[in-house]
Amino acid sequence: MSNIKYINFNDSFKLVRGKIISKEYVDTHKGTYPVYSTQLDAPFGYIDSYMYDGDYLIWNTDGLGGFIRHVSGKFSITNIVGILIPLNDEILTVDNEFLRWYLQPLFRRCRKGREAELGKNEYTKVNSTMIERLNIQIPIPINENDDFDLEQQNKITNIYKQIDFKKIKLLEKKKQLEETVVLLLSYNDCQFKHVKVTKLFSPHNGNSIYTKEYCKSHKGTIPLYSGNTESTFDMIDIYDYDGEYLTWAKDGLAGYMMLHHGKFSLTGHRGILLPTANCQNINLSYMKFVLEPIFRANKKGREGDLGKNEYTTLNSDMIKKMKDTIPIPVKEDGSFDLDKQNELALKYEQIEKIKKWLSERIAELTEIIVS
Repeated sequence: MSNIKYINFNDSFKLVRGKIISKEYVDTHKGTYPVYSTQLDAPFGYIDSYMYDGDYLIWNTDGLGGFIRHVSGKFSITNIVGILIPLNDEILTVDNEFLRWYLQPLFRRCRKGREAELGKNEYTKVNSTMIERLNIQIPIPINENDDFDLEQQNKITNIYKQIDFKKIKLLEKKKQLEETVVLLLSYNDCQFKHVKVTKLFSPHNGNSIYTKEYCKSHKGTIPLYSGNTESTFDMIDIYDYDGEYLTWAKDGLAGYMMLHHGKFSLTGHRGILLPTANCQNINLSYMKFVLEPIFRANKKGREGDLGKNEYTTLNSDMIKKMKDTIPIPVKEDGSFDLDKQNELALKYEQIEKIKKWLSERIAELTEIIVS
């Protein structure tokens, strides 16, 4: 059984941020040396020069803040990635994989910003000051000669990997849960009529005039919504819509919907469903529950991987071409049954609350730090 020696992180590493490397620079300086940015699955690109040569740990300062990667050889990093530069010979004798698995949960825990909710996009930061304030004491196994025990480090690393594998499986279950579509199509002997989206709604894209610069010079009390499905983009002094409407995220996490009440405006990254003359006796809450999975199924682009960032699109023209139909309760005379829609909307709301609660519990399990 190995004993433990604690080393101070701040005394062992210098934290250095990368430099700005644009996509244009990569395109005009193509080479064989990888450039690492915030993408966890692949380099940002390959160029004809390098900043570092050796075996290092790098971490995301932005985006998915706090994730650590172990990289070797000649490489560069962008300004939204940082690198851990060893300050003494002692830390060089510690296995970098062991350090990565131990440090990453601590880095992730101190992140700040808009965290992912239920597997959606996350925009967080973990800068060097935030890390240094943690005052991390790293427990390193030592052998009977008081040397760092690499064999024990490898064993502990394997345990971390097994735990991480279990976390990935949990995240897979979480994603499956969130994407599960529950359709109550046999409710109290209720009959359903299936209609196309465009029979009830006319989809329109938002207004691209609403930029950050526009918002700075038009501050007000009217909410402006964009691709974010959790909150407003900004508050401005003008509104384009007043009433109860359904909108959807056109870019980013395409297809996720919101139900609005009152005065509001939309950026070009969001679309609105304007009711047609046929949209009578329709409960918009019920519409949101049955439409959102249909919209999500019709999105195009790069989907998220186990709760990480997703870049998809669903514009108004794509919705107009959809052949999917919406199940709507009807009365014996074939007219839309508003009372049944109200009942079903409450049922769907209860189901969504249960799904959200379960998803949050899974997320909590994946955040557990093993020391």
